Amino acid sequence: MFDRKKTAAFIAGLLICAYSAVPAVNAFAEEYLVEGATEATTSTDTYTISGDFMYSLTTDGNICIEDCTSTAEDLVIPDTIDGITVTELGKTALGKDHENSPFKTVTLPASINYISADNPFVYCTQLNTIKVAEDNKDYCAVDGVLYNKDKSELICFPSCKKEEGIDIPDTVKKIGASAFYNTVLLDIKMPDSLEQVEHFAFASTNLTSADFSNTKLEYLNDYAFTNCTHLHEVLLPDTVEHIGGGTFASCTGLDEITLPKNLQTIGQYAFFDTGLTEVIIPDSVQSIGYCAFGYYISASGQTASKDEAFIIVGKQGSAASLYAHDTDSDYDYKNNFSFLTPEQYEEKQLEMQALNSTRSGDYDYAVVDGQVALITCYSTEDVITVPDTIDGKKVDAIYTSCFNISCPASEIIIPEGIKEIKRRAFYECGNLKKITTPASLKTIGDNAFDSCKALEHVEFLGVENIGSQIFRECTALKTVKADGCLQKWDDDEPFLYCIALEDITITEGSGNYSSENGVLYNKDKSLLIAYPPAKPETEFIAPKGVKEIAQSAFIRAQNLKKVEIPEADVINDYAFEECTNLTEVKLSDNLTTLGIDAFYNCTSLKALHLPESLVNIGICAFGFYHDDDADTENDEDADKLIEGFKLYTVKDSTAYQYAKSAGIEVITGTTEVLGKNVSTGFLYTIGGIIAAFILGIIGVLTGKKLKKNKAEKEKAEKQEKAAERRKQRQEEKDEDTDAEDTDEEEDTLEDED
Repeated sequence: MFDRKKTAAFIAGLLICAYSAVPAVNAFAEEYLVEGATEATTSTDTYTISGDFMYSLTTDGNICIEDCTSTAEDLVIPDTIDGITVTELGKTALGKDHENSPFKTVTLPASINYISADNPFVYCTQLNTIKVAEDNKDYCAVDGVLYNKDKSELICFPSCKKEEGIDIPDTVKKIGASAFYNTVLLDIKMPDSLEQVEHFAFASTNLTSADFSNTKLEYLNDYAFTNCTHLHEVLLPDTVEHIGGGTFASCTGLDEITLPKNLQTIGQYAFFDTGLTEVIIPDSVQSIGYCAFGYYISASGQTASKDEAFIIVGKQGSAASLYAHDTDSDYDYKNNFSFLTPEQYEEKQLEMQALNSTRSGDYDYAVVDGQVALITCYSTEDVITVPDTIDGKKVDAIYTSCFNISCPASEIIIPEGIKEIKRRAFYECGNLKKITTPASLKTIGDNAFDSCKALEHVEFLGVENIGSQIFRECTALKTVKADGCLQKWDDDEPFLYCIALEDITITEGSGNYSSENGVLYNKDKSLLIAYPPAKPETEFIAPKGVKEIAQSAFIRAQNLKKVEIPEADVINDYAFEECTNLTEVKLSDNLTTLGIDAFYNCTSLKALHLPESLVNIGICAFGFYHDDDADTENDEDADKLIEGFKLYTVKDSTAYQYAKSAGIEVITGTTEVLGKNVSTGFLYTIGGIIAAFILGIIGVLTGKKLKKNKAEKEKAEKQEKAAERRKQRQEEKDEDTDAEDTDEEEDTLEDED
């Protein structure tokens, strides 16, 4: 859990020396500070002296300047020395006598393409301007400040540049090593683009505050702010994961800091000799180095002393609790700091405030920022209506344990005007069954209703932010309703312990959550967050568009027998754990991730189809149950295979290999049809038969159609011939009639004659 790398670099005496001069620091901290740099490793006996310069040759045959003895105030670096192109500046290229450096201006030629990562300008204690040839392809200077060409890195702000403030360009992603070392700057505006701060970047400056809150900062390197004695405020974004060794060492004015919630490592001596008297360590922190907190320079100025009253706040069993009592006999290192959990710490804070509390009727209260905070309720009523004012002052908040195990109320009515319910405010309020909050309430703290085991119905009106585990051990909770304005619920498993929960409702609104048929989703329903464990339905089909199933989303869903998740790509850890009645699951053909214990203890689930697309599978994701009778003391594994469980998947797929390695029976060459597993070979055979049958039917129908068409054609031909014969006979008859008429006319004429 701790970085136990012991080296002279972090011995307190040498650390103290670091505050007085950079050369001393570079001497003992070099192995940390230049790791990964491409410095020449040539020994001094291979260096060449030419005029004011000492140089070595690079692997390309060009010159790397290693030292300079010029006494000129305006130093111009030549582009060639002895006819060889100058391309690099080593870490002492501009000399190493920081007390007698004469340079006020340094001009770089176009040929320079590499400058030591340790910043050779740091020894130039009289420097006020850096210039760069306009046609240099790798570096540029703006108003005397050195940058790389695209201004993504600020390399050096001259230590004697007479300015009190600077707005760093929004192109800068990195502040180089010692970039602002020993400058007179009082104010530096950090750009939103900033991601990394290198060692000694702001060391020994006159900065009073450093605001990184809007940056993308991930890494604060060693000694970044060491010896900034005027620094009293530092704001860090949650993106910061690492605070290096000695980063804030000897920042004696720094008496308060909020550590980022995603912070993972804190280096040795990181907050050595600061004004801090206590610190809250986030749960995310995995490593805390030696003397990181609670130590200061002794009165003699030669050793590190321990602040016996220093308070460490963090999660029990975390890096914070281990650091509070860390020991190492080899180095006579032993911590015995006071350690408090967050709950204990807040209670301690309230106790301090309670020293000035006032009793009025059934309540103890304190005035905080002009508003009343309720500290303790003494009412014995079954239904308690919290007052909106006490002694003429408006009630604004309900503090930790205000309503606790001694409160007999089954219903508590919170009035309009209350804005915040603090952490554990109703902790172990054992008889509470119903609570409704007003529209004025905006924040509910962690564990607010923890262990309210009789609580059945909750309605949150107006709440925008909800902490973690607010319903821990609320085993009777049945319904939860929240306004659509809810923006943040800081809990990956908000209903983990609510085994009686039947319905979750989020009303329409502009927040980040929604619900459908009693199930909790994010706003656009791409993430299914929680399915009520006691929801009575036995079947569930996820709506189209659900791409992810959250951690523990269906955990202990006791009535579920059949589930279809047709489009989800990701199913997270514990998603269906202990769904003991689940017998049938249909997953997306595009599933890529199946988390740890995703279907653990699903003892009725005997088969599962997993697609070839699945590439990420967690431990015991399927096919396992927990054997309560396992002899774990003698190393018997309690994770056992479910008898008769079969996995259906594609041969040699990730799921296939996973199941084989776990001893799970795997069946390939099948597909699911109407809930049944059917061999693909059989399907091909059946498909061929069906195809042949269909073709036969088509042939028969085609033959019949052809015969019908032929008969119809013959009939038409006969009808046509009959019609022609009738026409012919008619024509012959007409001719005979005409002939008879002619004969009659001739006879008539003869008679007349």
